[in-house]
Parts: sequence; structure tokens; C-alpha cells
Amino acid sequence: MKPAFSPAQRLPHSALAEAMHRALQDAPRPDCTKGFPRAWWRHLGASGLLGVGFDGDGKPSVANASQLGELAGLIARETASLGLGMIWMMNEMLGRFVLAPRMRSDQHRALLRSMSRGDALLALAISEPGAGAHPKRLSCRALRDGDNWTIDGRKAYVSNGAAADAFVVLAVSGEVEGRKRFDAFVIDADAPGLRREPDGKVSGLEPLGHCGLVLAGCRVREIQRLGEPGLAFDTIARPLRTIEDALLMGSMLGAMQAELDALALRLRSGSRTPALTRGLGALQLELDALSPLATHATRHLDEHGPDERLAAFNVGVRRLFERWQGAFESFTVALDDHEPALLELGRDLRLVQGIARGVADFRQLQAGEKLLMR
Repeated sequence: MKPAFSPAQRLPHSALAEAMHRALQDAPRPDCTKGFPRAWWRHLGASGLLGVGFDGDGKPSVANASQLGELAGLIARETASLGLGMIWMMNEMLGRFVLAPRMRSDQHRALLRSMSRGDALLALAISEPGAGAHPKRLSCRALRDGDNWTIDGRKAYVSNGAAADAFVVLAVSGEVEGRKRFDAFVIDADAPGLRREPDGKVSGLEPLGHCGLVLAGCRVREIQRLGEPGLAFDTIARPLRTIEDALLMGSMLGAMQAELDALALRLRSGSRTPALTRGLGALQLELDALSPLATHATRHLDEHGPDERLAAFNVGVRRLFERWQGAFESFTVALDDHEPALLELGRDLRLVQGIARGVADFRQLQAGEKLLMR
């Protein structure tokens, strides 16, 4: 299949969105209940719509962060799947913000190219059982032996881990003045000493599966390490929460619009009152008002990076998204509407809104304390 455009070509928002719309229309129908849809994914790659957010050869990417959020939202809306929008967003995010800026070998560059073709899926493994992603609690270790490293430990909540062809694994690689140092390694999914294990604590977001990892004497070469020595937590793990929250807004808006579209479709064939129509319209107007917030977040990411202002802004937007979802669900409950598609989208949106809840609660506490101290 001929790509919709060359990966080296810069395109405006409208052209990228139209290319994605056409690709989604022509794509094989993904069955999200049967695992990762490889044929659908490779179709997007063949259409030139994977890897638009990164480039392995030092050239400008086709899409900026604002466009990535918009395209992820388009996928979520047109497929009525938050999981598919997130899979695409994470592919672009990991390529753009994790792998491309820190690659150190031809293998890393080859992986980026495989990701843009749809031949390889990358997952990030930071969190650990009982530790989350807190640096003081992480214990997976990497010990160096010449040009090799041996990694031992466990990882949890690895998004897309069940289908991943390779993992970026964060591990403690040393300690300086009582502070842990971390390195990140690109490890093939079939590497000796690496084993996936089911993660039954996260359900939903099909086909975005989750898994745990067990690393037991997993040997990797030095050239598989990413970036500067010892800085992986500060350069990858710490900023990625803010980056992901900003990019995720597009997928969430797309899924929320898909909810509203599905509800409107059902209501067209039934009797309607002015109050019902007005309530539906109010939800649409509120959703339209939320869209510029997502645009602001991704533009800020493009212009200023994942700074503290963006992290705080993301938490505020999350609360507004939660309130909209609550209002939507109250509206559907009053209609006694139990459409499975609506229930699944609502479940997935609530699941995503609950990610890193502790971090969000801490920032809200900080904001309240600052206000009280004035």
C-alpha cells in the first residue's frame, strides 16, 4: 500500500487529520476483544500514519505534540475505542520523547523504523509491584560487567506489555551519596531471562493490555542502554507523567465525543422533549469548551516542555474531564440507557482518570496550602 504521505513531509493539521480519517476508513476492522490488532496496526504503518511524531535520522517529525493529541482523539472517536487511541498515542510518545532523543546504536534506530512501519511495538517498564514508580522504592537492579549488564527484578502495570516486541526497562544501576541512579535499557521481548506475567489488576482499555515482567539474570549489552549514564529516572520517568497526561487529553476527548455520538444516535429514533434535547446540547457545548484546554496543554508541551506549570494545568483539566463524565453518566442514568458501548467507554474513561490519582491529589493539596498561606 502506498503511504498517504512521506514521513519526511511536513503537513498541516487538516491534511494529517484527513489522511488519518481515510486510513481509518480503509483499515481492517479491529476486534479489540482478541488482543492487539496487528493487521489494523500495520495498515496505519503502510498508510504513513505511524511514526509521524518522531524521526530516527535527526530530521523534523511530521507532527508536533498538538497534532499527536488531535490524531489520537480522531482515532478514539472514529473507532469508539479509548484503548486504540491510547495505543497510537503511546507509540508516538515513546518514539518521540524516550527512544529518539536517547538512542545510542543502529539497533535503536532500526527499532524506530520498525515502529513507524507497524512491525514493532514498544512498551515502557518503570513501575514495580508494591512500589509504584517512586524512585526510593524501585529495586530492579542492573549490574555492569564490562560491556554487558545483568538485570534482575520485577516490573508491573506495563501498558501494552502483552503485545510488545521490545521494552524500555528502568533499573537501579548505582548509588551516589545515598541517592539511587537509574539507567534504561531496550530489551527484546524474547530475550533470555525476561518473562512476561499476567497482570489481573488492570482490566479494560481493550486492546491496550497490561502485564508484569520478571527479569532473572537478563543479560543486555551496553549499546542497548539509552542516554547518559545514571540519569534515566530524571530524564525519562519523571517528565513522562506530565507528557503522557498532556497527550492523553486528545484520546479522552475523542472517546467522550464517541460517547455523545452514540447516545445521540440512539435518541434520534425515539421520542424527545425539549428538556432532553437541551441537556444533550449542553453536554456537547461543554465538551467543545474543553477541547481548547487539550490544545493549550500540547502547545505548552511543544513550546516549554513538561514543566511544573503544565503538570499543574493537567491536574486541573483532569478534574474538569471527570466532572463532564459524571454529568454524562447522570444524563444516561436518567434515560435508563445501558448500551454496552456506552458502558465500556465510560468504564475506560473512569479507569484512565484514576491513573496516578495519588500524584493528582498531592498537587491539589499543594495548591490548597499555597492558597491558604497568602
